[in-house]
Parts: sequence; C-alpha cells; structure tokens
Amino acid sequence: MTEAQEWLDQNYPKEKRNDIISLECKDNTLKLIGELLLDNFCGLVELDLSLHDITKLDVSDCYELERIIFANNILTSLPGDFIYPEKLTYLNIMNNNIDKIDLNYFCKFINLKTLFIGTNDKYKMDHCFYNRFYGHLRSLKDLTQLEALDISNTDISKGLSYLPDSLKDFRFRVYRPEAKVAKIKEKLEPFGEDFKKYKKTKSRKLSYKRFVKNNEVEEVQEQSAEIKNLLIVGRTGNGKSALANVLSDTSRFKESEKSISETRKFLDEIFTHNGTTYRVVDTIGMGDNRLSKNDVLIEITEAVYAIKEGINQILFVVGRRFTKEEIDAFELIKGAIFESNIIKHTTIIRTNFPNFKNSAKCKEDRQDLFEGNEFLAEMLNSCNGIIHVDNPSVEVECERRLAFNREDRENSRKKILDHLENFKENYKPDLMPWDQLYLKVRNYMKIKHNLQRSDISSDEANTLKAQMEKLEEKVVRETDLHYAVPPFAKLLISYNTCQIL
Repeated sequence: MTEAQEWLDQNYPKEKRNDIISLECKDNTLKLIGELLLDNFCGLVELDLSLHDITKLDVSDCYELERIIFANNILTSLPGDFIYPEKLTYLNIMNNNIDKIDLNYFCKFINLKTLFIGTNDKYKMDHCFYNRFYGHLRSLKDLTQLEALDISNTDISKGLSYLPDSLKDFRFRVYRPEAKVAKIKEKLEPFGEDFKKYKKTKSRKLSYKRFVKNNEVEEVQEQSAEIKNLLIVGRTGNGKSALANVLSDTSRFKESEKSISETRKFLDEIFTHNGTTYRVVDTIGMGDNRLSKNDVLIEITEAVYAIKEGINQILFVVGRRFTKEEIDAFELIKGAIFESNIIKHTTIIRTNFPNFKNSAKCKEDRQDLFEGNEFLAEMLNSCNGIIHVDNPSVEVECERRLAFNREDRENSRKKILDHLENFKENYKPDLMPWDQLYLKVRNYMKIKHNLQRSDISSDEANTLKAQMEKLEEKVVRETDLHYAVPPFAKLLISYNTCQIL
C-alpha cells in the first residue's frame, strides 16, 4: 500500500500540475491509501482513482473538473468544495462510506449527466459500509441534462415526479433491509419499475375520507397533490388546441383555424417542465352550439374527473379583437366566478401575435385591446395579466418556414411556462360542490373505461351501456348547475347552449 499524497507528489511535481488534464493511477498493482489533496491542478478536467482506499479527497483547487470517477474508496465526506459545480458533468462515488448528506447538495450541479452516489457492494454493506445520502429527489429537478442516476441502498425515498425528463437510466437497488430507497422501489413495482410511466400515470395519489350522512357524501379530502392543472378556454378558432400542443410539446390536440370547433370533447395531456408536472386540458370552443346542454354537461363532468385536484391557472385564449362572446364571458366571470376568486387564477393568452417577443409591441397591443372599455381594463387588472404568443402551424411544406414556426412555438412555450412558475398551488372553486360533482361521475367514468376494454363481450358491453345511460341521466338530473357545477363549467355551458345560467 502507498500513501496517496506521496504517490501524487512523486509522479506529479507541483510546477507541472497546471498542464495536467487527466489524472489516474495506471498501476493496477498499486493500492493508494490515506488523504489526497489535489492542489495546483487548475486545468484538471478528468479524475479517475477508483478501487483504492483513499479516505479523503480535496478538489477545491481544480477549477476545470468535468469528470470524477472515485468509486470503491473509503471516503466519509464529499470531495471538498467545488468552485465551479456547473462544470461537472460526470460524478461516480459509488461504494464509499460517505456520512449523512442531503441530496440538496447536488442542486447546483446543473450540468450533470451522470450521478452515481449509491452502493451496490453487498460485502461492504454487510460490514455497515455504504453511502448514506438522504433527502428528496426534488433537489435534482433543475438538473435538466441528467441521463443516469444511481441511488441504490441510500435513504432517498421521495420525489419521483420531480425527476428530470432527460433521465434515461435510473437505478435504485435495495440490499439493505432498512434502506429507505425501498419506498421508491415499492412505488415503481406496479409500473414494471418504469419511472417514466409512473410519472405520467401516477403523478399524484389521492386519499379520500368519506363522511356519510343521509346517503350523501359530505366531505372529500385530497392529499399529496403534485400536479398543476391548466384549463384552456376560449372562442373557437383562436388557437386553443395549438396552445395545448405547444405547452405539452405534443401533437395530441387537433389544430384548426376554422370557426367550427375541432374539440368536441375535453382532452388532457400530462407533461413535465423543470421538475414540475402539469396537466393541460383543452375544452370545447365557445360559440360551438352543435352540442346539447346535456352533452356539454357530461363533457364538463369528465373534465372535472380529470382535474379533480383543482385549477392552477385558467388560460383564457383571445384573438385579435374581443368578440361579443368574449366580452360576455368576462362579464360572466365577474358575476358568477369572481366571488370564488377564480379570476385571480386566470391568465389571458393573446394568440396569433407575430411580434410577441417585442415588449413594446405587446404593450401597444394590450392598450388597443382594452382601450375605451373600462370593464375589460378592470378585468385585466384583476387577473394575472396578458401573455402575447404566436403558435403558427407546423403543417407546412416549406422547410425554412417550418423551422421558423417551430422556433416561434418553442419561444411561446417558454414565455408561458416561465409565467406559470409564479403560481405554486391549485385552487378549488367551491371546494365541497367540486368534490361532490367528482364523486357523482366517478362510477360513470369507471363504466366508460370498462367499455374501452379490448376483451369485453357484446353482452357485457350492452349491460354497461345501459348502466352508463342511466348514470348520464342521473348526473344531468342531480347536478344543480347553481351549486355543483364549477364556475368555469357555467361559463362553457352558457356559450355552447346560447343561454346564461
């Protein structure tokens, strides 16, 4: 065995260290022990000293470090202070003996692509030798380039929904019976340990407490909400569906510039941005009266089923000018919704505005939109402002135009999502009615989902359809529009059935 510092001083004289880019011990027969101070290695980019018995490492003098491979040593602490943590892209300190350190330590390492901090050596663990990291995966939400993460046998147990979308390789093995990472493994087992599938379908868990009196549900309590719901409303042809596609970075919503709505049903999509999970819901376009009042009500109840957590923001989409329907919509918001404070959770999205990156042009357009209408100006001051965007079609043949359109859509997306980061929690309009409406349609939705099974028999399908029709009648009959329907639903019904409730 050789003292690590002695080996370093003999092989790398201080006067030559500034020129060293990569440092490793090429002698496989050599076992380095003790402490190691990497002073004067100002240009060092890569350090690889795995499979030794080094007890302490100090890299505070290494300003250019990008890769550290220091697995299978006996470190009890992290390797000193990183002057420029954002330069590090690869860190492997597996199978050391690092004392309790919060995962939050790594939140500043925003360019990491690989982070291996777990333990997978059973022999070492049998001798109480393992890395003792703990904390919440939320600490890694800003590591947007992270591709590989190993937290095996640590005490990190929460925050799966915060894992960055860039992550491809996630390891969380459990050998220690008391390792808290077992909670993460338990959560992922129903999804084949596929964390991306978990994030999409299990972004939150609900825990209901029912209190029954006179055959009526009196209270529903929801817990552990980790998803922000965005409800898009607006007149047909103003770009609601395009906005939904841009925000979710998908093409799930059918876009059209026609005056007839392409959205005949509520559609939703879950996506993640900077560690925050959102659900965007595209609604039936205002002014489309092809659906009956009852049909619209059923669609609304399905939307409530999808966003039972409440609303983070209503995105009210407007075009070049406010139409009469849109002005009436604001009046309805003030009269029927403002009392529930939903206007404070509303942002106006001005679409089809090519100069959306020009703040002066946006300000000028804002003044033009509301000039001469004190009521609209008042409503604007009550909500969360107006965001100008442009989401041109990507269904174009010209490659040059397509590139420009995609760039505009991406910039619009960033502008809106940056704005949404200011709003942390969901809001439940009229909490009790909202929950009661959800419970009334839950059985209806279960039947609807069963009808979509591929293995369903014709007899079973007919039985379920009959049950579904009865439940539809019950939902429409028992739902008091002035009590149980959320305020945004009143707004939509009024414009799709040509009547004010």
